[in-house]
This record gives sequence, structure tokens and C-alpha cells, in this order.
Amino acid sequence: MRLTRFLLRYYPPGILLEYERRGEVRTKTIELLDLDEEADVRETIDELIQTEPLLTERQRSQLETLLRRLTEKLKAGERNRYYHYKKITTHALPLTNLALNKSGSRFITGSYDRTCKIWDTATGEMVHSLEGHSSVVYAVSFNNPFGDKVATGSFDKTCKLWD
Repeated sequence: MRLTRFLLRYYPPGILLEYERRGEVRTKTIELLDLDEEADVRETIDELIQTEPLLTERQRSQLETLLRRLTEKLKAGERNRYYHYKKITTHALPLTNLALNKSGSRFITGSYDRTCKIWDTATGEMVHSLEGHSSVVYAVSFNNPFGDKVATGSFDKTCKLWD
């Protein structure tokens, strides 16, 4: 086994280890659910090196950089709390999917009612209703980064591109 890189996951806190084993790339997740802004980073690294065979003393400085970045993010997390902004009654039947455009100014919803609707995020107003599928719309997407087209997928075995 050979460690190829680290990936940092902010929420829930964790580190992903990407490694090669017999020529195949694999990923292993180390959960750091007990990590908080008061954590002793060096002590945490000691524990990780002792318990995880992929980690050695050679990675200590990289681990310290990652864990310090993670604890800083946890400290700043208080400013990033979400709150209920708006409730929008969207379709006659349940939703199957939704997607935001890159800027977050619009979002689209797909539904069991066989439609896809485009919404203005700030006002909650429906901008456009896309109708044409003969079955449930179960996949929706903007063409990011532009957001000027929409793709929908349906149980009617079709994909539609909307301009």
C-alpha cells in the first residue's frame, strides 16, 4: 500500500486518504467527529499515526497543516449557520430533485407531476414551468457555469435539454 494524497473534509470533519493497493486506487476515510476548535492538534496527530498504518512520521507536517486548517474552519463555523429563509409550495406532487445554478440566483425542481420548474431564489417566484415529459422527472441540472440551459431526465426514458 502506498499513500498518494490527503483530502480534507470539512463537514463532518474528516480526512480522506487516497492510496494505491496492487495498482488500484482506493480511498479510506478517517472520521474526526470529536475534533473541535479546542482540540490539541499534535495529540490528535500522534493518535492518527499510531492507529492508521498508511500514516507515518513523514506525513506529520502535512497532517498538522490539514488539521490546523480544519480547526480554523470549525472556529469560523459559528458565522455560517443556516436558517429557514423561505417555504415555497412548488408542485402538486412530491419533488424528486432540485438544483441551484452556480450563482444561487435560481433553482430548478423536478417532480412526480411530470414537470420541471425554474424559480427565482430571492423572491420564491416561479420563473418558468417546463412541461413535456410523460412520466416522473427524476433528474434536473443547470449547465454550470453558465446556467442558461436546463437538462431533465425522466422515467419516460428521455432526457430533454431546455434552452
